Amino acid sequence: MEILEPSLVEQIVDEALSVLEKTGVLLEHDEAFERLVSVGFVGNEETRRITFPRKLVEEALESAPSSITLHDRDGNPHATLEGDNVHFVPCSSALRILDRKTGEIRQPISFDYIDYVKIANGLKNLSYLSTAFIPQDVPQDIADAWRLYMVLSYSKQPIVSGAFTSFGVPRMGEIMSMFRKDKEELAAKPLSIFTCCPNTPLRWGEDPICNVIDCAEWGIPIEVVPVLLLGMISPVTTVGALVLHTAEVVSGIAIAQRIRPGTPVLFGGAPASFHMKLMTNPMTAVEALQLYCGYAQIAKHLKLPCQAYMAMSDSKFNDSQAGAETGMGAMLAALAGFNSVSGPGMLDYVNCFSLEKLAFDDEIVAHVHRFTRPVEVKDDLPTQPLIDELVREKHLMMSEHTLEHWPDELYIPGPMVDRTNWDQWEEQGSMKFKERAAAVIDECLEDYDVEPLDPKLHDEIRRLFVSTCNDKDVKLPVFE
Repeated sequence: MEILEPSLVEQIVDEALSVLEKTGVLLEHDEAFERLVSVGFVGNEETRRITFPRKLVEEALESAPSSITLHDRDGNPHATLEGDNVHFVPCSSALRILDRKTGEIRQPISFDYIDYVKIANGLKNLSYLSTAFIPQDVPQDIADAWRLYMVLSYSKQPIVSGAFTSFGVPRMGEIMSMFRKDKEELAAKPLSIFTCCPNTPLRWGEDPICNVIDCAEWGIPIEVVPVLLLGMISPVTTVGALVLHTAEVVSGIAIAQRIRPGTPVLFGGAPASFHMKLMTNPMTAVEALQLYCGYAQIAKHLKLPCQAYMAMSDSKFNDSQAGAETGMGAMLAALAGFNSVSGPGMLDYVNCFSLEKLAFDDEIVAHVHRFTRPVEVKDDLPTQPLIDELVREKHLMMSEHTLEHWPDELYIPGPMVDRTNWDQWEEQGSMKFKERAAAVIDECLEDYDVEPLDPKLHDEIRRLFVSTCNDKDVKLPVFE
């Protein structure tokens, strides 16, 4: 799906490169400023802004890979992000969860997180995992790495993650390297994508710029994710916002490539509208969705893998709004060809995670993948023999063609989607949304069978936490 004329895409990219060359970005970290000036960026000592010579940016875009292969905990290839390959993953970094048993919105703890990993690991249509929410029962200066550790403890799948502090990436890199021979093998067989968010407009604060540099040095794939607010800290119009968005993403790409040419980078984003009456920032607003689809085109024009925060909802609960916003976002993300879509499971402006929603969103993803599957000729051209059989038999239920193709052609949803009639529904127990979600969740927990980590590796990682935590008397949660 394309919403921009090709010539307009080229104009937007050209304008964005001009903005980087003339205005550049503000760097709020002295060491990073000096480092980037030393590798070719033009720095203004007074304003602390760096600008980007066009030739440097063009070289950076050339060196950025057009394909990224994520590997699992054991080092096996798991997912390739390129072209129009679409992967859906749980959304990231919620501060609260919607308790599926009590209906209460509360702060999560580590045991909630373990349940999440086991359940998400069992959902068949999610491609890999994320560090979905932030447990509040550990010191927050290690919470980013703690989440990563718990995913690695209970799943073999790759992870979308990221650091909360300027010093967080090296610790997380050390943990991931324990699952490889060394740091170099981790770069060759990446286990995670790290989210790095520039501070719109055209500013890199201390934490994100340090994260970009550290990720590049470790060879950790980066998704550069600007958070534009249309009409507030971004032009309100789609084209103007796309220019700013592109400039911010390309600034991150250029920085990463100058630190380590060939660093894998995704052209990402999490734009939102600015609601002029409520002073809120809806991420599923229709104009935000249009912006997403626009920058997917730009990423593909630049031959870069792309990422989006879509297939989520701004609603507080699992209601009709949540279903509509999630379904619309998921379908648009797939039609636009986003390679990594972070969204399933999330409510309330990326603030609240719901396991029930995650179970339902897994089913939405299945529908979307079925819809976007290429349409091919399958023994149905010429069609006249099928028409003749249909006219003769009055149906095709027992046709050889039907019997051969219906298992692959007619998608039968799982229990999260009710396709019964009223009488069947009553006969099967009159199950509503929460009961269906509970059944799916319980099945994932019952079927969970991922091989546990070696206890010695657990001890090594936990010693790292204790030695690097600001609270030297920290008591870490104990789990199986």
